[in-house]
Amino acid sequence: MMPTNRPPSTPETPTRPQPPSPTNTRPLRLIAALGQWGDVQPLSNLFAPGNGNGIQMVTWCQDGARLVDDAIVFDADVVILDPSLPSFALEDIQRLYHSEARPIITLGAIPPHGEWGSTLYRAGIKGHIELPLNDDNARRLTALIHSGLQDALRERSSASYIPQIAPQLAQVIATQGWQRAVIAVWSAKGGVGKTTVAENLAMLLGVISNRKTILLDANMAGGNAHIHLRLSPQRNIAGLARLYEGQKRLDPKDVLGYLTPFRNNLQVLVGIPRQFMAGELCFQGEAGRDFTRALIETLHSMSDFVVMDLGQDTNSAVHLQALRQADQILVVVNSEKASLLDTHEVLDTLWEHVQMDRSRFRLVLNRFHPEHGLQRKEIVEVMQLPEVGVIPEMSEKVTASLNSGVPIVLNGGGEVAESLVRVGTTLYPPLGQIWGQRGKFKPKGKGLRQRLFGGTRE
Repeated sequence: MMPTNRPPSTPETPTRPQPPSPTNTRPLRLIAALGQWGDVQPLSNLFAPGNGNGIQMVTWCQDGARLVDDAIVFDADVVILDPSLPSFALEDIQRLYHSEARPIITLGAIPPHGEWGSTLYRAGIKGHIELPLNDDNARRLTALIHSGLQDALRERSSASYIPQIAPQLAQVIATQGWQRAVIAVWSAKGGVGKTTVAENLAMLLGVISNRKTILLDANMAGGNAHIHLRLSPQRNIAGLARLYEGQKRLDPKDVLGYLTPFRNNLQVLVGIPRQFMAGELCFQGEAGRDFTRALIETLHSMSDFVVMDLGQDTNSAVHLQALRQADQILVVVNSEKASLLDTHEVLDTLWEHVQMDRSRFRLVLNRFHPEHGLQRKEIVEVMQLPEVGVIPEMSEKVTASLNSGVPIVLNGGGEVAESLVRVGTTLYPPLGQIWGQRGKFKPKGKGLRQRLFGGTRE
């Protein structure tokens, strides 16, 4: 069963798109990745050679495994995709969009059965129509194609664009040392920004670095990742815990059914949407510890990185077991004296009485400002932890990113994003090089820009 409901209807698009410039070298090329000839035929008629829409259908692809190769061979600009096509992989939408020469955009042809809409938009489609296709809704594609390609070219030409890894960079990355890891983001105090840190680190690893990453919202005080990232809370950690309670085991197939794809190689296990759910027996005592142990082991076997957002209460069986299993624990603090002292006290308990390895703990100083009255050196001395990141006080921008549903590292950069990248490079060193590729895309040749915008200047 595919996740979540279809997105709200998109704004009305112009019914009379601008025709391509007379200087165009060729019409835009369209691939129909559809299962039924009855859906293909309206496109074949509308976008036949010599039509006046500036778009030409070049092939019909019935096998999802061939889609990317066909798009490259036929020099495509746009794909109309039925996601129920055999062997189709969601990540191919991003592979097409990040093709080196130019963006190849995907428009969804959403089947009448299933809940594909939200899944496809998270994967990166630029618009959609609904199946079955007929002459009327096929005509809508003309405007969607031209506007979608314009948006894609603007995005890929912007300073915030981060391309997929070029082959040369991939070779460099392969020679650098990095390890798969389970990372806990934790604090002994609430409201210090650990959820924001966890979500953005997951974006840096899974979306920007394109490593297989799972964001685990295991905050038993009530998870907020689904709110920040605009995900459905229907499939959440509580459902998985109940499943484990019944069968006393987890395997990747079980877990996969509860993960929600976000973008690229990032998936999210949504936390408990209501705080009272933390009181269920499946989260308590030995049952909670056993479930958490099995969950983390399974997630780790499925991914390069597991990023866990944990609540502050170390009396919670889930929180404490997650801390025990983490390879690295990022302790998030603010420059507020009482908070620092309280966190230090809890850390002493974890080290001395729970006997956790102190070397796994790292310090992330969030919302720091020199005028808060404490120096970074003083904070490090109090916490007795190595500092791996200092994130400046820019709460208005962070709040805006949370409300927009777009994490700040995906929203164009800035000081906060740069600081989070520095934290991320301690987990995955090649991230710094990948981040440095932002804005490096330049359209090759004059044809694409001319076809989209007209004129002769590049």
